Amino acid sequence: MPRDAGGPPPHGLARGAVGPARVIAFGASNVAPAGAVVAGLVLLVSYAGFASPLVVLIAFAASLCCASSIAEFARRLPSAGSLYTYNSRGLGQAGGFLTGWMMIFAYALYVPAAIALTSTYASQLVASVLRVTVPAWMLFLVILAVVALVAYLGVRTSSAVDMVLVAGEVAVIAALAITVLVKASPAHYSAAIFSPASSPHGQLTDLTVAMIYGVTAFAGFEAAATLGEEARHSRRAIPAGTFGVVAVTGAFYLLVIVAEMFGAGRAGIPDLLRQRNPLGYLASHYWSPSVLWTIQLVVVLTGLGFVVAALNVTIRVLFAMGRERALPGAFARLSRRRTPVVAIGCVTLLALGLGLPLTYLAGGAATFGYLAGAAGLALVLVYLAVNVAAIRAFRTEFRAEFRTGRHLLVPAAAAILFAFPLWGILHPQPHRLTGLLPFIAFGWLALGAILAAVLRVRQPGRFAALGRVFAVKGSGSGALKSPSEG
Repeated sequence: MPRDAGGPPPHGLARGAVGPARVIAFGASNVAPAGAVVAGLVLLVSYAGFASPLVVLIAFAASLCCASSIAEFARRLPSAGSLYTYNSRGLGQAGGFLTGWMMIFAYALYVPAAIALTSTYASQLVASVLRVTVPAWMLFLVILAVVALVAYLGVRTSSAVDMVLVAGEVAVIAALAITVLVKASPAHYSAAIFSPASSPHGQLTDLTVAMIYGVTAFAGFEAAATLGEEARHSRRAIPAGTFGVVAVTGAFYLLVIVAEMFGAGRAGIPDLLRQRNPLGYLASHYWSPSVLWTIQLVVVLTGLGFVVAALNVTIRVLFAMGRERALPGAFARLSRRRTPVVAIGCVTLLALGLGLPLTYLAGGAATFGYLAGAAGLALVLVYLAVNVAAIRAFRTEFRAEFRTGRHLLVPAAAAILFAFPLWGILHPQPHRLTGLLPFIAFGWLALGAILAAVLRVRQPGRFAALGRVFAVKGSGSGALKSPSEG
């Protein structure tokens, strides 16, 4: 990649396009906290019951430890490839290729999954407010077109949209949670929410299965790292942004999940789970039935923010891998607005071909469950890998900077904690098709291993260069270093 002392490289992403606040907003939108509260945390409660806050706390700790590993890499290797680049350096080129391969799989599925769920809530919102019936599949097309356009316009536009949506959704739901905590019966308050024995069956498997959805609720906090070439002062902004996303969403989840437990009471959890929209149920009970549309609107907006962020993550990993010829070079082709236009088109078509038929046939909620379930295992494997990569990289390439706490104990703790949801995924509930869906990720992983082997044999020079393009130290706008530059 040629340097350009007078500005951004002619074939690179837009340098210095976003500041620290927008980095956090971008990452938080990819986590989609309001959407996670409505969808993921409800599933978590169905398995963990009154012990759900304990599961959220464990997932919070695991995500903080993982964020530490990502931050250590981001300070040294700012790149649009994010974890693909990091694991290429920590686990070798094959590990890096497979990381990028699995990230593309996960986020490419999250895009149609989130659009399906968002279109369903949007359909309900339009019906309740305007008294007009608009099918979810029709809104699927509208939402897909809008988010593709926002991605095309560039990360500055995308991050501005994300910032507004995240601030609004967190403020509304946090206000509801605080209201619930103030008005809830004192008899519902109990420290048992942090006891494993408070799960429905008092068994460890209740918590390990629930951890799948706990981790999924935080999934996406690493998205900020994909702005490594577009953020101002990225070596500081990306680590701070990654921690900021986890801290904000973790505190938010704990506030909401504790409010749900105390608001419903231990005996009222089954009734809470029977509601089509548990958060709306609490809003109707503790605020007023007339404001139910507000919660529906928040869910629609958070869904839009998540789709925008998930699409941006996918196209940047495709761009990074295309730039290094790990995937077809066309993925690195940029528009006049310096956005990966071919990658945007491919992900949009995939979302259309996969998500629209499923939404039409199975409905938005079921489509979200199927696609997000298949993507969950991929992300857990990626998180495990980046922590192992951090340990190895700082024992080899960055050995002079090795610190026992940050580069051994913290990544090891994250790997152990992420083993809990992995155990839950590998031991699905019997006789449930959805429990088998995550294993699709193993097929994708096997295909990636074959492609990596082919690339190693047929293009050894190109294979050896994987993960070697990143912003050079000391370049305020993020000039790039390529393999040819040493």
